[in-house]
Amino acid sequence: MPELPEVETFKRYLDSTSLMKTIKKVEVRDRRILSCTITALKKTLQGKTFKNSIRHGKNLFVDLDSSYLMLHFGMTGDLEAFENKDDEPRYSKVLFEFTDGTFLSYVSMRMFGRVGVVDDMDEYLTEKKLGPDALKMNYTEFKEALNKRSAIAKSALLNQEIFAGIGNIYSDEILFRTRIHPKTKINLLEEEQLKALFKNIKDVLEYGIEHEGELSEYSQDFLIPHRDKEERCPKCGTEIERYEISGRHGFFCPLCQKIAK
Repeated sequence: MPELPEVETFKRYLDSTSLMKTIKKVEVRDRRILSCTITALKKTLQGKTFKNSIRHGKNLFVDLDSSYLMLHFGMTGDLEAFENKDDEPRYSKVLFEFTDGTFLSYVSMRMFGRVGVVDDMDEYLTEKKLGPDALKMNYTEFKEALNKRSAIAKSALLNQEIFAGIGNIYSDEILFRTRIHPKTKINLLEEEQLKALFKNIKDVLEYGIEHEGELSEYSQDFLIPHRDKEERCPKCGTEIERYEISGRHGFFCPLCQKIAK
């Protein structure tokens, strides 16, 4: 599933290809991807200009001046800009045609993403109970988000109500770099561990953005290239262990990430 670095990459792609373009026509290829009606989508977008884009966690909002286009990418979502309609990509779900003759397609092989319209972005974030953006938050916001939480560290990082944007892959990397066992209770972490965790959230996400979410290009010093039960820790050589929490598979080093007793 696209996590914060991938969605930030989509944002920058949209900014470079489609910003300040006016929408001539909207075509919906599969209405199941919509969180609103086709009529509402077309009425809100057609004739409007993509003024700006804002990412919050895994959500991308495109400012239309009086409302927003909301894009959530699910597991296989992507954006593709092109100039010839015949080049519309396979699995295109929503097609935006601009007045300059160019196109932008929201692509999704599966149906886990969402496209919709939002009148007030802040109200939408509150309604969806999304916490502060994991990349934009400051340390005070980080501490406040964790206040009175007793979840295990892995679950806390995945909980979008606590921090918005971190998913399964990056949470493993963040905990590995902070040397925290994924099942450590978050309220048992000492101040220095919290500071290290905060720093590594930022560092890992920024690294991901720098590499445009291309996991195959990540340094071998990261856990990410070794997230497999037959791989070994890039730091100490211990065999990586696999675990499951709430139906999600994760990986960690049992030597570098010992659970606190």
